[in-house]
Amino acid sequence: MSDTTALDAAKIDIRRWTREEQSACAPYGPRVIYTPSVLAEAAELLGKLYTAGQEHHIDREDWAAVTSLPLGVLEALAARYCSRVELTGTERHAVRDTLVSELGAKGLTVQPGQRVAVEPLPDGPRFGHRGQAPVSLALTSDGWDIRVDEAASADGPRPIAAPATEDGAREVAELVHKILSGEAPNPFAAPAAKEATA
Repeated sequence: MSDTTALDAAKIDIRRWTREEQSACAPYGPRVIYTPSVLAEAAELLGKLYTAGQEHHIDREDWAAVTSLPLGVLEALAARYCSRVELTGTERHAVRDTLVSELGAKGLTVQPGQRVAVEPLPDGPRFGHRGQAPVSLALTSDGWDIRVDEAASADGPRPIAAPATEDGAREVAELVHKILSGEAPNPFAAPAAKEATA
């Protein structure tokens, strides 16, 4: 398997694990939302692991028989991006200001604060008990998160695996715009039941 082939296989496997294997039980599990740069990083790392395995005559299918390398890679990156975030006050303000600016540039109604609230779009998915709640975002020591901004909401915060940087804020803003416009899956929707096979 060439490096290119390994990377292509890794991209396929990462995409499958973030879209189809949502019920996987893991420390961060299906609750994590991954930004494109983190998914690209995961595919690159997984491709390197596949290539290293090939050097020892271990094929991609051999790994699948004993463990899930794609899930392991995603979990390792989630652990890195969804914990131990250390920013100075100045850095945190710069990241939040970038987030607010990017959300506003996308035509979203934003209410800055400790958590940045973002109003739903008229034709987008609905959130909260009455379908009128905004979503809110924060960057804490546990990384980025998004939640329904409603006291009565049963939906807890969903971690977002993204860099705690201004570039990460841009990616989070793009992701939130896609969620609010319905281009990306609603992270608060109930999981779809899988059909039973005979």
